[in-house]
Amino acid sequence: MSKYKATVIKSGNSYALRVPKQYVEDGKLELGQKADIALPIVRFKQDRQRIQKIIKQLQEMGAYKQVEDPAIWQQALRQDRQLPGRDV
Repeated sequence: MSKYKATVIKSGNSYALRVPKQYVEDGKLELGQKADIALPIVRFKQDRQRIQKIIKQLQEMGAYKQVEDPAIWQQALRQDRQLPGRDV
């Protein structure tokens, strides 16, 4: 699968994608023909050092020390259940 650069342009009250000629030729597209396209996925790189620093700060301040079993705690959060030992 080839990659192509498309440019978003304004066309009247709409937006359009301006694609290179090679894209049209490779796809054997004709003027007016409709084509399915996928949205680009924007991936942000995590700042691993910053995350580790924040986790260390949380550990030093004793955050979540009331959590006896992290696996059960996470499962309760995922299932939208009340946490054991918490009055909500």
